[in-house]
Amino acid sequence: MFYSNAHTHSTWCDGKDTMQSMAEAAIQLGFTDLGFTSHSSAPFDPSCPGVADEAGYQKEAHGLQEQFKDYLTIRVGLEWDYYSPDPQIGYDYFVGSVHYLPPRNGIYRSVDESPETLMETLRDWYGGDKLLMIQDYYDTVVSHIQQHQPKIVGHFDLITKFNGKAPWFDDTSSAYQKIALKALDDVIDLVQSYDGLVEVNTGAISRNWRTQPYPDCFLLQQLQLRECPVIVTSDSHETNTLNFHFKETGELLKSLGFTSTFQLKDGEFQKISF
Repeated sequence: MFYSNAHTHSTWCDGKDTMQSMAEAAIQLGFTDLGFTSHSSAPFDPSCPGVADEAGYQKEAHGLQEQFKDYLTIRVGLEWDYYSPDPQIGYDYFVGSVHYLPPRNGIYRSVDESPETLMETLRDWYGGDKLLMIQDYYDTVVSHIQQHQPKIVGHFDLITKFNGKAPWFDDTSSAYQKIALKALDDVIDLVQSYDGLVEVNTGAISRNWRTQPYPDCFLLQQLQLRECPVIVTSDSHETNTLNFHFKETGELLKSLGFTSTFQLKDGEFQKISF
């Protein structure tokens, strides 16, 4: 049983539905809780500028909490990108994510905008050196978790988003997996030091880019081996994906030896056994 989704977007950023609609859909699903996590401010990215009015965003979430208090516990979080300004106070938690490679001359390049723009960046910035770009991405993820200690580590291997539909590197190669596993081990060390969680994110499945959640199975196996707590989220941008692929992901985790996940329930992150 899944009681909530803790990674949810709305029309406050690049989501398709209002917070009210998302909350009503969560109640229809029988959720006890819903966590909103709009994108943090990213004025350097016109395609996804994030929340401009953080106070207004928090105010609406708190108003919905009051409106639906008999049916749903709402928590207000933020998906905090590494390159965003520091968020305002008043959030219940953060999802720490990396969507951009280290900027050059004030220019930011996204890792998940499109296969075409990612290949342009690979060519223009990295001279076609795939492992160098991948290393840059994972180094940034580790820096984010180290510096900001978000409650949830967001879509750890987002750099692989397009690799299923538009393959551009061998994600089964020992060279790639060595880089990813080293970064994951560093992240696990960090989250275990401050009571954090690593997200198992189904969002790219609902958007038809992947057939498996983030992180990839070899990374999930390492999370299980090291007994790192995980939380299943759908990175939902619309009402009909709030619990997308949760059942299948639960089965996948069980098959890998996981016995529980953390979930947002009764306003707190709690360990829930399968």
